[in-house]
Amino acid sequence: MNLLIPTHLPAHTIVSATDSGRRFELRSSEGGAAFTVSYFGEIMAENGLIVGDEVPALVLARAVDTGQEVVLFDGGRHGYDAMFVDEYDSGEQDARHADRLFDLGGCTEFAVEVEVFDNIDWDEEEDDFRDDEGVLRLVTGEEISSERLRADGYDALGVTIITPDGTRVDIVTEELA
Repeated sequence: MNLLIPTHLPAHTIVSATDSGRRFELRSSEGGAAFTVSYFGEIMAENGLIVGDEVPALVLARAVDTGQEVVLFDGGRHGYDAMFVDEYDSGEQDARHADRLFDLGGCTEFAVEVEVFDNIDWDEEEDDFRDDEGVLRLVTGEEISSERLRADGYDALGVTIITPDGTRVDIVTEELA
């Protein structure tokens, strides 16, 4: 089972396997589990999920105890499609600012879990993404390692926040392949 931590998440997450992927409980560098969440994108009225419209969503968490900022999800850079299929304007990507604070009925501090789903058999498909020189390359032309391919090449992602009273709310669910 692949338990690699995606490269955009800090190494001090708590990792566990699920039936179809990997779950990461976010922690600050000091071990804190309380975060605020901010985003660029829109919240869908019917289900409360953060989505990108014409420009991909960006969701960040900031540790309450250290101020450390962590990218939870960047729709323009994370997952299979962003790595190998979809191309975005770098100027638009860089102009996004996750400056909207996520507020759930007055609560703005949460525990955060990120779950990625691995339904791609990279042992079978890795060679399909190598160029003529045998190098793995993203759609942007960036060269990556086989390990990064396995860590970041997931095909779906979910972000769940947990309120202090234990209420779990999905704020991102994205099919990425």
